[in-house]
Amino acid sequence: MKKNSLYVLLAALLFASFASAASAESLLDEVTKRGTVRIGHGNATPPMNYIDEKGQWTGFDVDLGSAIAEKLGVKVERVLVDNKTRIAFLANRSIDISLANISSTRSREEQMDYAEPPYFWTGKIFYAKKGKIKSIKELGGMKIGVDQGSNAFIAAPQEIAKYTDKKPEMLSFQNSAEGFLALKQGKIDAYSQDAQIMASVAGSLGEEYEAVGGSIWSPGLYGIGVPENESDFRDKISFILQDMMKDGSYEKIYQKWFGAKGVAPLPINARPRLPQDTFGNMLYIWPD
Repeated sequence: MKKNSLYVLLAALLFASFASAASAESLLDEVTKRGTVRIGHGNATPPMNYIDEKGQWTGFDVDLGSAIAEKLGVKVERVLVDNKTRIAFLANRSIDISLANISSTRSREEQMDYAEPPYFWTGKIFYAKKGKIKSIKELGGMKIGVDQGSNAFIAAPQEIAKYTDKKPEMLSFQNSAEGFLALKQGKIDAYSQDAQIMASVAGSLGEEYEAVGGSIWSPGLYGIGVPENESDFRDKISFILQDMMKDGSYEKIYQKWFGAKGVAPLPINARPRLPQDTFGNMLYIWPD
C-alpha cells in the first residue's frame, strides 16, 4: 500500500514537472505577447549610443535596435545600462537585448549569449595631448585612463608590455567624457577607448589631442547580447541581423553614422566580415 502511494506521488511530481516545462513561455513568445522588446543602451558613448542636444537617445546602436524591433514587429522600450549593468541586466532579465558596444570576450560569453554574427569591428587606441607622447613605449610608468568595466583595463597594460617593462598605473572612469576631462586636467597622461568612440569624443575637443603611436591595437568585435538559454530568441535576433546585412538596411545605418558623409566618418571598414565558408552565399561578404 505504501509502495503504491509512493509511486502515485512520484508520478504526480513527474507530471507536474512536465506540465510546468510545457507551459513555460519562451522569451520570444513573451516579447511577442508583450508587444515590446526591452533594449539596454548606454547614453554616454558617442557615436554608438548617447543623448543628443535635443535630449533624444541616438547613435548607431540605437538605430540598429530600432530596426531590429521593427522587424520583430514590436515597439522598443529603452533601458539605460552602463559598463557594469549591460550584462547583469540580461542575467536578471531586466532587458531582453543588450546593444551597448559590447566586445565579444570568453568571460562575457559565460554570462550571456550573442546573436550571430558580430555587428561591428573595433579596435582600441591611446589618446594624449598633442606632441606629449610619441610612442606606446613611452606610456610605461604613466597614468592611463579607461572606462569602468572595459576590457581595456587588462588589454592596455598588455599592449604597453610589448614595448617596455615599465607598468602603467591604470585608472577607471565612469564614461569617456569623464576620462577626457581627466586627460584635459592633467590627472592622467593618456586615455584608451575603442577607436570610433575615441575619434568622436576627441573630435569634439578640437585638435589638441592625437592618437599615440598612430596604430589600432586589441582588435575586437561588438556583439548583440541576449540572455542565456533562450535559443529561439537568440536565433530570431541572429536571423534579423543577417537579413539586414543582406537587404541593405544595415548598410543604410552604417553609412548614416560611419560613411564618408556620415556623422562620424571612419577611415577603416568596420562592417562585419562574413566568411563564405561559414555563412555560404546567403549573406553578402563585405569588401576589405
